[in-house]
Amino acid sequence: KPNWAALFACMALPVCKYGASCYRKNPDHLRKFSHPQNDEKQQRTRQKRKLSTSPVATSVCETEAGNTHTNAEQSESINRPSDAKILKLSGGDDSEVVGATSDDGVRQLVRKMMLVQMPDDFYHFWDFCASINPSAPERALLSSGAGLELVGPFHILSGRLGGHLPWTRCVLHCRYFYDPPEFVTVLKSTTEDGFHIGYFRDEPDSVVCLLASNNASENCQFRIEGENIFQVVKRKISERCKEKSSLSSEQRQKLLSLDTRLTAKAGDLGLAMDDPATISRKRNKLVLSKCFHKLGIVVPYDKKTEVGYRPLPLTDSELRRLLDKIASCTDDEAERDRRLEPLQEVVTLVQFANDECDYGMGLELGLDLFSHGCPALHSMVRHLLPLAYELLQREAFAQVIREHLKHRNTTPLDLTD
Repeated sequence: KPNWAALFACMALPVCKYGASCYRKNPDHLRKFSHPQNDEKQQRTRQKRKLSTSPVATSVCETEAGNTHTNAEQSESINRPSDAKILKLSGGDDSEVVGATSDDGVRQLVRKMMLVQMPDDFYHFWDFCASINPSAPERALLSSGAGLELVGPFHILSGRLGGHLPWTRCVLHCRYFYDPPEFVTVLKSTTEDGFHIGYFRDEPDSVVCLLASNNASENCQFRIEGENIFQVVKRKISERCKEKSSLSSEQRQKLLSLDTRLTAKAGDLGLAMDDPATISRKRNKLVLSKCFHKLGIVVPYDKKTEVGYRPLPLTDSELRRLLDKIASCTDDEAERDRRLEPLQEVVTLVQFANDECDYGMGLELGLDLFSHGCPALHSMVRHLLPLAYELLQREAFAQVIREHLKHRNTTPLDLTD
């Protein structure tokens, strides 16, 4: 039956200029404006979304009355699977690894703990490492002299990151200072402090990822490394082999042997081995703005109506200079407030953009403020980024950024210690 109470209530509201074609999901907007022939449908859709939200997206939902409630699963611990030893080899170097790739329960556990799905090549690579070092797959690259260690969600597969931990802690595991919510670290260097590699995705539930690297001890910029972890590690092995002064002939032989096995496995899986430049060109066709971190943002954008994104009124260099001025003012609060005024004007423009469905503007500004790293900007980031992610229906990222800002530190949290 029609919800007559809701329909009569919306008759007293001003009509949204986009009418029934409006695709905004912000509860404040839906409470303030009427959407003829679509209000009841939107209400049912919002209720359905709340009920069908994955345990991964333990989001804080806003009710029709304007109150907030937290999904009960947010406070629940995640139960460890009954079969703790999920990785077993049937014997021999060429035997099939049982567990990580084929076990849906393992994948669901990783998703619950990290709030994102990991792509197939992640699990295939774990199986490959288990074939090299069955007793400690996460150390397979170390024992081969590649100078890389498997970390982050790989620790879930190894059992070092207990399934009893809540997601609020797990999403911080191996999260470096400049890592945006879209990024999950899976490899770290044992020879270069702060250097790490991870999967980057635009949508929390997307398994279409690219791998990028960052050195958190240097700056906030990320560099595209590849489309799958096999090609990234192969390239790093090649770079390592060129370090003639630091490698013995025995170490180089180990690396070459690892490279041969890795290349064969990637070929068996049919994985692409494109160079980073080709992948970057593909990425550049999708991004609407590069942002400070250089990986860019991708949001729904209608080229005909130009709805979905509008550029910031400042160039990257102008915005960085403005933020540097704010960061340099550490003692005089009155002077800092004065320097914040131009930035407040940009935030006001973001609010106008959100009202007109150009959610990408707030995402870009929020990520730029986060990437700058100044603690004085964190309050603005808390306002901008979670809202942008929620408007874009990327609630898992909103949760990650909230937790990261609470515990942001130059030293990444290691829950295996």
